[in-house]
Amino acid sequence: METTLHLPEVLLTEIQARLPFRSISKFKCVCKTWKTTLESLYFRRLYLSLRQNRGSSWSLLCGVKELIGETWDLPKSLASYIPPPFLGISASSNGLVLVERYSDCASCFVGNPVLQQWVEIPPPPHRSDVFGLVTRVDPECGAVLGFKVVRLAAVVPIKASPGALMSSTYLSLCVYSSDTGVWTSEGLYCPRYISNRAAMTLNGMIYLSQTQPGVLISHDFYAESDQCSLTPLPDPFHSNLNERAALTTSRGFVMYIKTLGQNRLKVWRLVKDSGDACWQLLWDVCLPFTLGSHAPMAVHPFDADIVYIWSQHSHRLVSCNLRTQNYGILGAGDDDDAHQNFFMNHSVCDENIDEIWSFRSSDWDFGPSIDLSQFVPPLWMDSVPRPPQVEMMDTTSLLSYIKRTQNEAG
Repeated sequence: METTLHLPEVLLTEIQARLPFRSISKFKCVCKTWKTTLESLYFRRLYLSLRQNRGSSWSLLCGVKELIGETWDLPKSLASYIPPPFLGISASSNGLVLVERYSDCASCFVGNPVLQQWVEIPPPPHRSDVFGLVTRVDPECGAVLGFKVVRLAAVVPIKASPGALMSSTYLSLCVYSSDTGVWTSEGLYCPRYISNRAAMTLNGMIYLSQTQPGVLISHDFYAESDQCSLTPLPDPFHSNLNERAALTTSRGFVMYIKTLGQNRLKVWRLVKDSGDACWQLLWDVCLPFTLGSHAPMAVHPFDADIVYIWSQHSHRLVSCNLRTQNYGILGAGDDDDAHQNFFMNHSVCDENIDEIWSFRSSDWDFGPSIDLSQFVPPLWMDSVPRPPQVEMMDTTSLLSYIKRTQNEAG
């Protein structure tokens, strides 16, 4: 005789809150009761509270190539969810990614590869390059409320006077907003000459670094100003091959890593002090081993005490937990149980990290690198914001749409 097990609603909610987010998003389709429960503020807070002391899946990217990361609640790495017609991730922010099929300003797509939701972005009005993807987030849970695709159409140096060196820059931009579903042409002024166009994004901000003088250039694309902000970098650089630095992000902050000499490491965090941005020194330590030829890569996105450094001499990845003083070498075939969710594309790291720093060294540029970017989904993910009158596509529909448009184009 069959018996039906009925779980109390409170117990069922506790079980659901401990499941991966992909499962939770599917459970919304079971019935109206489950959908109401899973979309409630109570359930969201319960889900987040259970994950306060642990991270989530993340990836570190070099351009469109995935280098390292963790797969806590996913069966495979994040970049593996990108559909095959796309070469990789052109930009990312708060779990959303921008993917392109071509480099000729054709339509692109913004989506959440974990939830398999995609929105088509029409071609921009002018030929331009992807500059960044910025997001507006819920301050309580980090869910994305809106996004903007920012493309760079032109960089115009401005001279202070005839015959003078370039002293400032005007950026001509094409910006697409999920709130309106249209492209707008915008101008942005920077009181410094911009020579390095590699950009890093965090929420609604885009960051650039310039070595001479050592400054961090930033702009909030959800503010009304058309002026960039400048923040001097800490501990100015000298022309020294033993000094290398990288800008990255962790726990919602911009992080600045710098290695000095053979074993000294410093880590700063960018914070707000009375409305102004300033650097807070978190770590200044001498490591118990010699780094040799090395390249700082990133801070762990969920733990600001963990730093990753690429050893160019041994071609291995060094993990440094500065709080516990636990140091390890990670790589292909690593059997340490503590890193069972960690993955590394060794050949991709070997080729790309060395190439980045070899180019910078040959150019005598020892400033902070932002050639690497993090793909870090928020712990809680709502549906991808979509502009008015624009339909959402799942991955299967997206692939069918691409195939159909290719056939129509002949």
